[in-house]
Amino acid sequence: MDKHEAYRELGLPHTATDEQLKAAWRRLVSRWHPDRNPSRDAAHRTQRINKAYHHLRNLRDEEADAPAAPPQPASKPAPKPRTEKAPPPPPPREVTVRQVSLSLEEATLGCVRTLRGRFTHACGTCQGQGHRVLASACTRCQGKGTLPKPALFGWLWTQETCPDCEGDGRQRERCAPCEGKGQRSISYRRHVRIPPGVRAGDELSVPGTLHDGIELGLELRLAIEPHPFFTLEDGQLRCEIPVCGYAWAANQWVEVPAPEGLQHMRLNRDALVYRLRGQGFPERPNGPRGDYIVKVVPSFPETPTAEQQALLDQLAAASARAAEAQPDSALGRWRRQLAGWQAKAAPGTKD
Repeated sequence: MDKHEAYRELGLPHTATDEQLKAAWRRLVSRWHPDRNPSRDAAHRTQRINKAYHHLRNLRDEEADAPAAPPQPASKPAPKPRTEKAPPPPPPREVTVRQVSLSLEEATLGCVRTLRGRFTHACGTCQGQGHRVLASACTRCQGKGTLPKPALFGWLWTQETCPDCEGDGRQRERCAPCEGKGQRSISYRRHVRIPPGVRAGDELSVPGTLHDGIELGLELRLAIEPHPFFTLEDGQLRCEIPVCGYAWAANQWVEVPAPEGLQHMRLNRDALVYRLRGQGFPERPNGPRGDYIVKVVPSFPETPTAEQQALLDQLAAASARAAEAQPDSALGRWRRQLAGWQAKAAPGTKD
């Protein structure tokens, strides 16, 4: 038992005089002596009271018997020691783990998320007890720690633990900051910057901030939600989109989705896969962005409308005229070869 615990056991401050120390010891021993107190803890409590009293008496006797320091010569006064204030102890730290889901656009470009929540911690005022113990006796059990309880139709009486002091015999005061709960619930709101290029499963540690004397840190575990357009394969952003087959054949411009929004892209009827430089997913967090791969799937109507069929007939006729005008083209050469073969294979043709 140390000095501080001994003073708490006797319900006295450190500045108590010897007379106050002796008076408190007599009062508590008189209250808790097993001959006067039927509580099961009476003997143990009496031992602790005696131990605390004798421990403090021995400490005070040792301090009184300690030799005084010799006085310094008047001509040479002792220099005052330089004392430096010790830095205050760091506040207790709590870490809250949060799951944060990001869209693929947020993971690609980065974002700022506002996180709100509550965390519960033990009350520092009452050390999580919900009350503080006073030196005065419990008013309900008069310091005995037990209450009489009738049994067997009131013929016999037993002892039960006092609910107010829980058998301690000392009065308790409800802790006001935590309203007697022993715990305090604190709300928080943090603005957290998510860097571009984070992957699913990454963890981010957010520096702590003080809340009710406690440093609250956040540990974020990131997840990326499925996207209706984009996929992330081996760190490369991809998208597959259907396009009008006629627009693809005509090398027209189309709009394709990108992390920043819709982008214009020129189709090429000789290509189905396109690479948009520097518009994909970052190679690493806060790193340069990679390429964005777009695959187009030309779509033609199964049954053309009358207007579409008429336009197709016009296009076919124009293509035939162009082939005749350009005999060296692939279609022009094919037409000449076909005409020569047909002439040789016709009936009645002789070499």
